[in-house]
Amino acid sequence: MDSPVATNIPVVLITGFGPFRSILNNPSWQVAKALKNYREWNCPIHIILEEVDVTYDHVSTKVPEYWLKYNPTLVIHIGVAAGTAGIQIERCAFNDDYCHVDNNGTLPEDCRCVKTDAPEMLTTLLPIDIVCAKVERRTNLPVKVSVDAGRFLCEFIYYQSLFIDPKRTVFIHIPELDETFTIENLAETIQLIIYELLRCVDPLPCLNRDGNYLINTNVPKTTL
Repeated sequence: MDSPVATNIPVVLITGFGPFRSILNNPSWQVAKALKNYREWNCPIHIILEEVDVTYDHVSTKVPEYWLKYNPTLVIHIGVAAGTAGIQIERCAFNDDYCHVDNNGTLPEDCRCVKTDAPEMLTTLLPIDIVCAKVERRTNLPVKVSVDAGRFLCEFIYYQSLFIDPKRTVFIHIPELDETFTIENLAETIQLIIYELLRCVDPLPCLNRDGNYLINTNVPKTTL
């Protein structure tokens, strides 16, 4: 992949979950794929997709690897919230009380996301209230802010990324698919959310040779 700093093209990492119990085709992954494979973008954006297993170990291992590998401008995690009546952008994630077993029948150690030296709660620093208001004016689907990500893999992965960089991380919950909430409609609305978020992200962090983040203040914010 060409360096996003050199090309000034934003890199957006989008994750969706794989099969979960009897759900073989997880809607979160279907929508994530639609964002790359079927949606047209009105400006250059490097979309990277990663399907995530519904297991704590996989998330704990892979999420930090994705950040180092892709050095993303923005990270969008997508999950399904059954019973909801719209798209929800999650405000925060908690570090503990993960007591629901994953696909492997396991729990994280001490039911925590990050074991030591981590705050109880982390919040995205992106202006999601403003983003929701702007996007709702441009779509027929409800888009709201939520403060309860569910204390399962959705919240677990969100905390992992917020712990790395809350200035460029968002989790989006989608409802179950139906005649209103189709893959196409959900992908179209999430695309609008991504456009708005890219206006707000800080200059892209650069990685030094040791794999540590350095903020490059000479790189301008993305203009869409």
